Amino acid sequence: MKKYAVEVLFMSACAGMFLPVFAWGETDVNIDNPLAECVDIHPVHRQEMDNLTILKTTVTLKKSTGECGCFSTLINYTSLLAQDVEGYGRGSAYSLQEGNISLAKMQGRYPFSFVLSVDNQSVRDQKLALMIRCTPPL
Repeated sequence: MKKYAVEVLFMSACAGMFLPVFAWGETDVNIDNPLAECVDIHPVHRQEMDNLTILKTTVTLKKSTGECGCFSTLINYTSLLAQDVEGYGRGSAYSLQEGNISLAKMQGRYPFSFVLSVDNQSVRDQKLALMIRCTPPL
């Protein structure tokens, strides 16, 4: 009986280690991506590493971002609390992290990790959002 319980526990632990990697779209991060015709972003899983909250994704480049209205190969991302998406750009939302990603030398499909927050304690039980936009002209 003990041997069976240990085997079940081991199998459950192993399944738990691999489940997030294969749980496409099963994250608690909403992705707002008006550039989806050009750049498709599929969430793999949200992960905490040290003090960081990271969203592991797979990015697929479908066509030039210029065809989606961008003026460069840079795209901008902003992470924020999901409840703040409506107020973003009107001064009533708090962005957690922002950055630019260069797509110039990337083609096809590749893994990409977005840093959503540098203080995972403040967002641990929060639903987050990732907004993708064209980078404004410099």
